[in-house]
Amino acid sequence: MRCPRCSSPVGPEQDWCLECGAPARTRLAPTPNWQLPTIAIAAIVALAGALLAFAFVKLTSDDNLPAGTTPTAVVETAPPVITPPPVVTPPPATSTAPAQPTVPSTAVPGQTTPTTTAPPVTTTGPAAPTPTTPTTTPAPTPRPEARTTPTPPQVP
Repeated sequence: MRCPRCSSPVGPEQDWCLECGAPARTRLAPTPNWQLPTIAIAAIVALAGALLAFAFVKLTSDDNLPAGTTPTAVVETAPPVITPPPVVTPPPATSTAPAQPTVPSTAVPGQTTPTTTAPPVTTTGPAAPTPTTPTTTPAPTPRPEARTTPTPPQVP
């Protein structure tokens, strides 16, 4: 018998050619094709992952909202507290008032500054109501009331 590859003589007891190493009487089986089983396993794993994700979403949504929406929180706010400005009472009229000198105005062009002067009030008899001229004063700014906290009683 002769080797199918190199045509050298092969003995009856030989399975392999001694010259080239090719099989003389042995037939080699082809390697198996693993492509189809690999694709099938990958498809099963992908399907199981999708079902697991769907079950996770379904189990964690407590308020039965559709997927993809977020609940919004409602925040209640108290209406703003508006405190009325304090009532300012004019001081009582005095019998004698010192004369106030008039301050000359040093106005810068384009700027206005309110200057107010009250005329001196002098009386020689019982105090009579005098007409007052309106003066321009800035509105008083409300100040927050001071809060006091009671001190706890001391234990002997």
